[in-house]
Amino acid sequence: MYFSKLLLFSAGAITTGLAQQFMVPAPWYVQKISIGNIRHGTGGFWSFNLIDTPTPAPQGLNVTCSYRSQTTYTFALDGYPVDAPCSGNPNVTFSLYPDGNHFTFNITHLYGNCGTADSPAPCNDNGTWQFSWDDVRGQEEDVQNNFGQSGSFYREAISMYPNRAIPSEKCEFC
Repeated sequence: MYFSKLLLFSAGAITTGLAQQFMVPAPWYVQKISIGNIRHGTGGFWSFNLIDTPTPAPQGLNVTCSYRSQTTYTFALDGYPVDAPCSGNPNVTFSLYPDGNHFTFNITHLYGNCGTADSPAPCNDNGTWQFSWDDVRGQEEDVQNNFGQSGSFYREAISMYPNRAIPSEKCEFC
């Protein structure tokens, strides 16, 4: 009897240890990233979907973010979003702007309380991605329309690994 309990405990520990080896950070799935405008001076739009599953709530989320600027004159170079709140969840903000020889895409999610009872502070998950200048501006040149005045950029999906206030992992190959 003692031996079977010991064997059962050992098997459970080995199984837990093996499963732990397959745990990996859970990424944000960012889908349908789009930037565009119709003509110079007519404004621009930015949009994407952010999915954070299987991460449990309140950290996990599924939200569509969009931003429109009436002041955009040149595609992707002016009127861009900086810490713009997502319409589906104002605790999620994003930026997508030219930064030297690339474009920086940043997403921040504030939720819950990671402070103390005396000094509450929201938890902060933050992810950053960089697109090359050619990725974003090159597509405008590839689809020259209206003498290059219109532009668009589209990326179907990326997996962004954010810096998380509370680690979130999923089991890979389980």
